[in-house]
Amino acid sequence: MLLVTGCVSRPSEEVLTPRVLKQPPAQEVTVLAATNRKLKSKDDGPLGRRSDNLSFERYRFSVPANRPAASLVYPTVPADPRRQFVVTDHRDLTPSQFSAEIERTVDDDGTVAVFVHGYNYSHQEALFRTAQLGADAETLPPPILFSWPSQASLTGYVADKDEALASRTELTRLLVLISRTRGVKHIVLFAHSMGSLLAIEAVRQLELENQSSTTRKLDIVLAAADIDVDLFLSQLNDISRLPHPITLLVSKQDRVLGVSSFLGRERPRVGMSDVDDARVVAVAKAHNLRLVDITDISDNDGLGHDRYVNLAKSAGEIKREYESHSETPDNASILVFDAVGHLLTRPPGATAAPYLATTEVNTATYR
Repeated sequence: MLLVTGCVSRPSEEVLTPRVLKQPPAQEVTVLAATNRKLKSKDDGPLGRRSDNLSFERYRFSVPANRPAASLVYPTVPADPRRQFVVTDHRDLTPSQFSAEIERTVDDDGTVAVFVHGYNYSHQEALFRTAQLGADAETLPPPILFSWPSQASLTGYVADKDEALASRTELTRLLVLISRTRGVKHIVLFAHSMGSLLAIEAVRQLELENQSSTTRKLDIVLAAADIDVDLFLSQLNDISRLPHPITLLVSKQDRVLGVSSFLGRERPRVGMSDVDDARVVAVAKAHNLRLVDITDISDNDGLGHDRYVNLAKSAGEIKREYESHSETPDNASILVFDAVGHLLTRPPGATAAPYLATTEVNTATYR
């Protein structure tokens, strides 16, 4: 794992300290966050351990002008807002204040988005990543962050998986709170990597608790999903057919998921699904899945695991494209991004990617 991922510097908690800027921000992004991490430490130990309660926060970020899309530079001391993301304001919120903030920021069509980060993320990294996604997706409201207590350690893979599973009740509480907020009609639940396991487990729990008033508002997008394929199919069997297809952003060239598969005794991961495999298309059709191949999108980590961050700049186009296919939710669909982040489609009957697939096949298994 160390050989694959290499060594990178990590931002400390100090990057969340609000700074006073001499000039107004070139761009400002407001991020709402809900977390079951312990944000206050009584023994001066490390922050981020699991809490039994949800905490709510609001952060405001200054975003540098003329930066490349998907770029993210943490602040130094002193901060340089010309090239760095900088926190300018922070406020703890009550649940009612949190709902009021959502009500003020909900999209014109009643849409809000929730971002669930993946493995090896600190709270500050998750917040800054959410700010970057919000800054790039200028035409849409910034996503609401659900920050679960990842160990933020390269060697914490197993511990992170346990923490993710232990956080499903808190994520369901957040989704119910959002769905009951006035003006919210549609919730995009966007999860990355191990966060996808948490997201699907939360949806499964909502279904088992008969919370259909929440689940019917969900549009689920899983990027580079670090979920065992057999486990995923089992989870889907417990989830009723949702109004919107579950979208999977996949790539066969994801080295991190390759390592995860190796650690799982070579069991395939959902995020590495092959959109050109007829058996995969059959599963997609049977379970109302939308497969989106993002292999041609550039990555920032050199491992092909964070390609999703480069899609935020195309969020408006992606939303329109998805809506254009929503009239036929019972069809398994395959979409492919080109290198600049545009979706390509193909006419019915075509067999080669990148296009919309309507191929009928009989086998209903990945194997």
